[in-house]
Amino acid sequence: MVDVMPAIDAAQASEMTWSLMGDVVILLGAAAFLGMVCERIGLSAIVGAMLAGVLVGPGVFDVVGEGGSLAAIGTVAEVGVALLLFTIGLEITRSKLRAFGSMSALAGCVQIVGTGGVCTVIAMMFGLTLPEGIAIGAIVALSSTAAVAGLLADRGETEAPHGRLAMGILITQDVALVPLVLLVTFMGDSGSDQNVKEVLEQAAWAIVMVVTVVLVAGLWILPHILKKTNTSGNHDLPVVMAVVAGLLAAYFCEEVGLSPALGAFLTGLALADSPFARQIRSDVAVLKAVFLTLFFASIGTLADPSWIAQGSHLWLVLGVALALVVGKAFLAMGAGLVAGATLSAAVGAGLVVAEIGEFSFVLGAVGRDVGLLDSETFQLLTSASLFTLLAVPLLAAAARPTGDALARLFGRAATPVEAYGVKRESHVVIVGGGPAGRVALQVLIEHGIDAVVVDMNPRTADVLKQMELGAVVGDATRRELMKEVSLSSAAAVLVTLPDPVSAVRVIENVRSCAPSIPIIARGRYNRHSLLLKQAGADVIVNEEDKVGDVLGREVVDRLGSRPLF
Repeated sequence: MVDVMPAIDAAQASEMTWSLMGDVVILLGAAAFLGMVCERIGLSAIVGAMLAGVLVGPGVFDVVGEGGSLAAIGTVAEVGVALLLFTIGLEITRSKLRAFGSMSALAGCVQIVGTGGVCTVIAMMFGLTLPEGIAIGAIVALSSTAAVAGLLADRGETEAPHGRLAMGILITQDVALVPLVLLVTFMGDSGSDQNVKEVLEQAAWAIVMVVTVVLVAGLWILPHILKKTNTSGNHDLPVVMAVVAGLLAAYFCEEVGLSPALGAFLTGLALADSPFARQIRSDVAVLKAVFLTLFFASIGTLADPSWIAQGSHLWLVLGVALALVVGKAFLAMGAGLVAGATLSAAVGAGLVVAEIGEFSFVLGAVGRDVGLLDSETFQLLTSASLFTLLAVPLLAAAARPTGDALARLFGRAATPVEAYGVKRESHVVIVGGGPAGRVALQVLIEHGIDAVVVDMNPRTADVLKQMELGAVVGDATRRELMKEVSLSSAAAVLVTLPDPVSAVRVIENVRSCAPSIPIIARGRYNRHSLLLKQAGADVIVNEEDKVGDVLGREVVDRLGSRPLF
């Protein structure tokens, strides 16, 4: 007799595979459509993906999930999390970390610890254990890098003081994700409050071992392999090899009992300064987007609209969402002030990072899997987080005006400091003490021209003070501050701010105070020239034009002038 069981098993396996494929296609299709709709109305595509999961999942239409496919989809979607952390590691180069400076890193650390600690205490006041409180605190501490970065870029505020501070906090949160995932994982394994210290020690040793192995392989072995692979002439092979290395590191971490995300992140971090990093990031971006969209859609399937509609659950969710946004905004603002930021920048950054981010769902899923979050708590956090993400565009729009208003109210927008070596007559007022402003200041000094710098960063003023140069700490958009720099007797104003919105406001203020004074402004991109011109700038130095001119001259200097025919 012929044994037909293997054939039947194969047929069943094939049917299950194609059923899973159908669910994946439905989820991705719905997520892509609703993501496009959300982008059109100013929301994040992440919100669209989650809403798609809510609609097609068991909570509403129950289109996907038959035969336990949701668990399989969740497992597949975890690959997206690993790829996300792999690409984040690739983006965190040493120069990028230096660019944001110690102030942003300090603000990020204070924000994570402060928010997590406050939430842990509140959770324990409601009867939860210490490990459960730590898990909730870690979830709440993180914000949405994807949503905030996109909105700041669209609004031209990435280089604004509050934008730079917010991005520094977000990058610090991204770096902290892996340790937080490990912390939550080990908290679940601890089982009781008494074992927390022992578990943390075990986690520390495990992290040290994995970091050593992966970084040694990633910094010294993998680059040589990629170079050898690249010499084959097939430029796709280095990318494939890098992704394989990242997934292999993730598998290694899983085998030793750690989070797979750690291995993928460390591999990307090791390759961040390699010559292949940019190509790997661009080639993996599409694959990462597909898996991440699937991940957020699978998170959406966990939401239960019927649960939200029961009794007072809706008001509970809205209340928790509002409390999270307000609490995170104040804690992040405090973190910025502790790190030395101005009040306006701290308030603006606090509002921008007040939502619960996409990485929080990663932590929430981990906390649920290890038993730290029950279904009610997970449902409440997931639902409230979705509402906070819906508020991101409103928070971003309110960030700058709220920060400026509070700074004026409390008199923190302009704090003059003693000026050194400024004659207060026929001098040049330089707005912005960054690299461009300092270079311009040096040129003026070399030509015997007096100048005073206006900057909102007290540390910049301290540096100029040590150089015995004039400096005023404050907001150049305030009329009162212009009296401190003797604008009426100045020869010219030089605006070096990279943020076009801030530059326009400064130019308008200067023009209203001194209608005839010459204003020379920096234009980071050509598309901002019209805005600066309409604000009142006399001369606009466009970076794109100047860079192109310098690049062309360098080529001519090296090759020499050649006839066209």
